Amino acid sequence: MNNYNSSSFPTSCLEEALEWARTASQKGNLDKAVTRWEVLLKAFPNHPPVLFGAIALYLQRDDIENANRLYQRANEQFPDHQNILFHGAQIAQKLGDISRAEALLETARQNFPDKIETWLQSTNFALTQNLYEQAELYNQQARSLFADHPQPHKQYAEIAMQRSDWQTALIRWESFRKQFPERPAGYLLAAEAAEKAGDKKLARKLKLAREYGEDILAEAEPADDPSFYKRRHRHATFSGLTELIWTKAVFNLRSETQRNYLSYLWWIIEPLLHMVVYFLVFGFLLQRGGEGFITFLLTGLIPYMWFNKAMSSSNNSIIAGQGLMLQVAIPSIVFPLVTLLQATIKQIPVYAVLLGFVWLQGHVPNFHWWALVPIIAVQLLLTVTFGTLLAALVPFVRDVSYLVPTGLTFLMFLSGVFYSYESIPPAWQDVFLMNPLAFLLKCYREVLIDGVWPDFHMLGIWTIIASTGLVISMLAYKKLRYVFPRVVLA
Repeated sequence: MNNYNSSSFPTSCLEEALEWARTASQKGNLDKAVTRWEVLLKAFPNHPPVLFGAIALYLQRDDIENANRLYQRANEQFPDHQNILFHGAQIAQKLGDISRAEALLETARQNFPDKIETWLQSTNFALTQNLYEQAELYNQQARSLFADHPQPHKQYAEIAMQRSDWQTALIRWESFRKQFPERPAGYLLAAEAAEKAGDKKLARKLKLAREYGEDILAEAEPADDPSFYKRRHRHATFSGLTELIWTKAVFNLRSETQRNYLSYLWWIIEPLLHMVVYFLVFGFLLQRGGEGFITFLLTGLIPYMWFNKAMSSSNNSIIAGQGLMLQVAIPSIVFPLVTLLQATIKQIPVYAVLLGFVWLQGHVPNFHWWALVPIIAVQLLLTVTFGTLLAALVPFVRDVSYLVPTGLTFLMFLSGVFYSYESIPPAWQDVFLMNPLAFLLKCYREVLIDGVWPDFHMLGIWTIIASTGLVISMLAYKKLRYVFPRVVLA
């Protein structure tokens, strides 16, 4: 859009154009933002939002010369606009003309008492002059008039931080979190206040709460409790690591379901939609499978989708967790294990639906169904092994993450989701079943459809292979524990 001129922007598109320029500012790309605002100044030279938006950007960049140049132009065109007072006060303050800045803000308080910017700027100006009591009064007025707006309440806590009154700041941040639980400042700036106050335990919990959910804070124990110090380092033990992984997985799933109208139902609806699509293609359009194909398809598709989702979510898990990894000493293996646990939990109701459907299709539960326990256990072990190894590889070779979707699609067609291994020439069947996923799908179908025992000998072999791989993976994570934080920043 850099080549647009005034004819490129009809007035009806002003809001869209403003959003285009503001987006660059919000993302912190100030050089691009300057270019965009200058384009808008040429396209809409007589529109206050454009002119004042450009002034605000230059003030953000501390480019007082250009800010003042545009301010003079705005003062000639819109002398009665409220932003003339607000921006004028900021420019005067940066130029060291304190008396003019105070005079402009006093005029704003008289003429625009119903504007939030009046009281926020008055508070900030008082703070720069170390007039803390005056700042508190202005902020109180802002909180009274705009009780539902987060900015005055955030400013209220920041006043205490500027005065180095850390305990008061913590109390105010706690109140802020209760009213605006989704705002990151309530956790991150509160953690900063806790560190300044010397309460590193609380600071740690606040950082974790930002990542895992505020329920972490409710679990805080008294500082004089002998177990508190042990709990602080609980991630260093196996039981502590398990607790941490479980807690984050549950919070992530809860957050995910709360964003959707159908909530937990999506866990079942999504695989059913996949099943419908594949059945229409292979069973209806291509006329493959014959009678009982839908049961055959489900017993292959559901286990495959578990593996697919687990690999897809775990491959970038360490890179996605870099923010928390750099703030808190958490073992890197936590991140892929959390995503793998989430994928597994979401499969529990899906497997229940699968068993119910198979039963309704006339395959009555029998003693052989107990063999599902070791089959699922082996798949879980293989999933964790491959998932953790893949997650460890991606930070070093990030191109791998682009190959994962293609590789999983290729694996789907090589695992017999849509066809039986018996349709392959006998000479190739043993080679085909060397694919662990193809072997597991064969086992599922032997138990649920054919009503026979699976090959326990091969299940044992795959258990040994997967266990060995998992041990290697855990040793690699331990050795690379201090390497991952550096690599993810590369």
